[in-house]
Amino acid sequence: MKTFPTEGQKDLIVEYGLYNSFFATWVSIEDVNAVAMHLEVAPEAKKICDFQAAVRSCEPSPGTQWFWITRHAPGWSHILTLSGASPSSDTLSLNRQRVFELAYIGGIEELYPLAYTCDGKSDAEFFDVLEYAPYWEDFNSSHRISVDEEFEQELIIMGRITGRFYDREFFSSQGLLCRIS
Repeated sequence: MKTFPTEGQKDLIVEYGLYNSFFATWVSIEDVNAVAMHLEVAPEAKKICDFQAAVRSCEPSPGTQWFWITRHAPGWSHILTLSGASPSSDTLSLNRQRVFELAYIGGIEELYPLAYTCDGKSDAEFFDVLEYAPYWEDFNSSHRISVDEEFEQELIIMGRITGRFYDREFFSSQGLLCRIS
């Protein structure tokens, strides 16, 4: 699988202000309202908006989680954690749903391993899940790469798995800003 995005994935993350704190979840549930229901978001704690409006509306406070949930591709939703803890992959993965999580903190160049959960069971090492090997097999792992290059590769892998890479249309699409207190 040698599909590549037309734009650098990390470059878009930087452009949209997510580079210093990037926590993303891809879930194999297409309906964003169903994702919000799995997360037990109260109806009054949801607002339809694009990503930039979500960032402007987010009011971080201790004990409060803020997410922007949007349709990513056919069969997939995407959750960007704007503030607070990331959503529970165990809850989202029930009923044979697939959940992938990726976290990166740019200021200290820390990339957390790509995580995979299905039906409440987490695979400790995503790259041991052989069914997904075709999505990364063309990346050369025989030499050491920078954290930024590894981050770019993992974003490309997720685009290949879900059928969509990040693009400007993704960030301007309508999604749900959700608050959980």
